[in-house]
Amino acid sequence: MICQWCSYRNREGSLYCGDCGRTLQADLACAACGTPNPSYNPFCDSCGVVLAGASHTIAAPNTESRGTARVRYRDSASALLRPIRKIRWVPKPGAKWETPQVVWPSSRSEFRTWLLRNRLELAFVALITVVAAFLRLYRITEIPAGLTGDEALTGLDALRITVEGWIGPYVGSALGQPTGPLYFTALIFKLSEPTLFTLRLSMSLLGIVTVPAAYLLFRLGFGRWIAIFAVVALTFSYWHMHYSRMAFMVISMPLLTTLVAAALLISLRSARIWPWAVAGALLGAGVYSYNGYLAFLPAVVVFLAIFLLLNRDRWRLLVQRFALLVGVALLVALPMVHLAFFERDFYFQHAHMTSVVRDPGWAEAQTAGEKIRFLGGRLRDGVIILWRHSEVDFSDAMGGRGAMNPVLAVLAYIGLIIAFARWRSPPHLLFALVVVFALAVVFLGGRNWGELRRTLMAVPFVYGLAAITVFEAVRQARRLNDVVGLRLAVGVVGVLMVGVVSWNTWHYFGVMMRQDYTDWVFAADLVAGLDAAHEFDEPGRIYFYTGRWSYRYETIRYLYPDTPGIDRSREHGEYSLERIDSGPVTYLMLPPYADDIDTLKETLPGGEVLEELSDGGSRIFSVYHLP
Repeated sequence: MICQWCSYRNREGSLYCGDCGRTLQADLACAACGTPNPSYNPFCDSCGVVLAGASHTIAAPNTESRGTARVRYRDSASALLRPIRKIRWVPKPGAKWETPQVVWPSSRSEFRTWLLRNRLELAFVALITVVAAFLRLYRITEIPAGLTGDEALTGLDALRITVEGWIGPYVGSALGQPTGPLYFTALIFKLSEPTLFTLRLSMSLLGIVTVPAAYLLFRLGFGRWIAIFAVVALTFSYWHMHYSRMAFMVISMPLLTTLVAAALLISLRSARIWPWAVAGALLGAGVYSYNGYLAFLPAVVVFLAIFLLLNRDRWRLLVQRFALLVGVALLVALPMVHLAFFERDFYFQHAHMTSVVRDPGWAEAQTAGEKIRFLGGRLRDGVIILWRHSEVDFSDAMGGRGAMNPVLAVLAYIGLIIAFARWRSPPHLLFALVVVFALAVVFLGGRNWGELRRTLMAVPFVYGLAAITVFEAVRQARRLNDVVGLRLAVGVVGVLMVGVVSWNTWHYFGVMMRQDYTDWVFAADLVAGLDAAHEFDEPGRIYFYTGRWSYRYETIRYLYPDTPGIDRSREHGEYSLERIDSGPVTYLMLPPYADDIDTLKETLPGGEVLEELSDGGSRIFSVYHLP
């Protein structure tokens, strides 16, 4: 039997295609768009039009049938859109779904049957989630070593919630950011203790949950094999892995965009109302995740507008569903909308501070030509960021290379082209638009101002695009030679995946986390020195010496909020080695003051020394405790 969807030759009597997984029982052709449909479909899988000769209809009580209503909607749309039909560039109606519609179990017996039928796939999802959890939790307090001030702010704001309760939808810390993930961190603190481990754990859990959520999205849009490749690539992505192992709230953004995308794909093929309400709730909830999420909203708007254009023969029904989606989203996002409207300066301060017009390159450009060249450079940076980002971001230690493994980056760019070429397929169109709008964020911001954080919205969509390229290559090889081509292509894909997994793991744990700049960004010497100073039963007052931080630094306030201290460095206080307290005191000295401990031991003998040396023999920190 020849599959009408992909032209693959199947065994006689097969119910589903062995290549694309679609039904082979396509007895009805849609009169509106020509798409073949299963004989049991009342409506077209592609455009939603009532199928002539469908086996059953759905009637509304005491009124005309829903099918008749749809016909009237289509007639109304035809009259409304008649003036633009003469415009040649307007595409003909007809979206093309490349996966069969999901049939959800409706009873316990069906659910048990579904579990049994999909047990291997479910086992794979569980296994890959466990692997993702291991990669994101392994030695999480040591890799990366230390704790940045922005991470500490997450913990401090979450502690505020445990004390005050509701603190609003937005906080001013770290230039301003939504508070959604903070409430989840506060819940973790309520269930345990606020430590370095629990702080990072709260964000890691969001990163871990993104993996099965992404599998659902890939599976709905492209089928089993693309989903398997894409979710493995996501699991071992050093881009996603890094932000899952630190307490930056940005990791909540990919989770929300993934859930919204999956809910939209379900809603567009469902005859029910509630999926639209769920999609709207998730869409509105996303504004509480991270500032960069705002770039996701226009991608959704453009996607729905194009989908409406392709399905304009049922525009009235779709407009009603879209109105429900927007209404629920606005209702959920109402606190943030209220804040953005009435406290514009507070809400938009982050966007203003990181805007491209605040970049020194823009300010130094004197002529219009120079400004255009500068913007062209920003556009180029956005286009190539998956492949190349040569600068290191000293806020999160990302950079030095592109956001993705080089091979996956090339596959993702090719997949983006394929996705736009198949723009009539809603999943392809959605993935392409989200990635384009995510990369466009780079153009709007200053150079190296959190670019790899703001574009994290492209996760997991870029890995889906890479999988599309791989799957298309396998399909072409199979068509060239059914057996040999398939085996050769699968072998190449297996080698490719082993290489990508090995390279990503080695790059993150073996290279990236061993760089000096990583220790600098995460203040590894500060945290190690603080831990050493608190090894004494009674450290007393901390005499703090460093040229980089004040004792009021967020990392110190989060890790050791109850330990008194005073700045004794020239940069932040009055330099002196004199002991000014009668009780126990602990001198904590970091570069460039670490070597002053030799003078201190001569001036105030009898103390206890703790220090750590680098591989080159220089002091990382020096601690001197006097009882």
